[in-house]
Amino acid sequence: MNKSEMIDRHSLFDRLCHWFIVATGLVTFLTGLSFFFPSFQWLGAIAGTPEQARAVHPIIGLMMCLPLMLMLVRYYHHNKWEKHDLPWMLAIKDVMFENEDKIPPVGHYNPGQKVLFRAFVLTSIGLTVSGIIMWQPYFAPYFAPETVNWAILIHAVCAVIMMIFVLVHLWMATWVEGSIPGMLYGKVSRAWCRKHHPLMLNEDSETEKHQ
Repeated sequence: MNKSEMIDRHSLFDRLCHWFIVATGLVTFLTGLSFFFPSFQWLGAIAGTPEQARAVHPIIGLMMCLPLMLMLVRYYHHNKWEKHDLPWMLAIKDVMFENEDKIPPVGHYNPGQKVLFRAFVLTSIGLTVSGIIMWQPYFAPYFAPETVNWAILIHAVCAVIMMIFVLVHLWMATWVEGSIPGMLYGKVSRAWCRKHHPLMLNEDSETEKHQ
């Protein structure tokens, strides 16, 4: 495809952050599952031994959540609710059945992606704060046992919610052809934008005018 027909969607920094989060997230979730569900204890072998998994999990978890929150801050301006988001949500049936002529235009991200954005913000904060409170033997001794127990519950709930939204994110990325190459190489075609995010072209034009 002609390079002039391609436009930037994700910067190199954002792509590196994204794939770093994917790698650390995989280790975090696998080791976490090995703690909470006895039948998944064998997953702890990804870190070597169960003891090593318990030592590595909180560190890798922070390595996942901190870049994730940084990336979410960088993506905030693309994820504000706008007037055209509600019509898109009301047309969700047409979106699911790909009735393209009936789908209202959206910008850089559609409302479904904006819901994911908010879910990742909340769960990242919940996982980080609760994880620090329950982190043995470093921080947990400074909190009351009841507080630590609540932190464990909140941590588990946030982890399950994040996992569900990660699966939704993966499904959305594979369902919309061209999304994964966009995150790999940073560029998408103008035709792809006109089909999936037509208002993104207008946003980019406005940005260029003010530069």
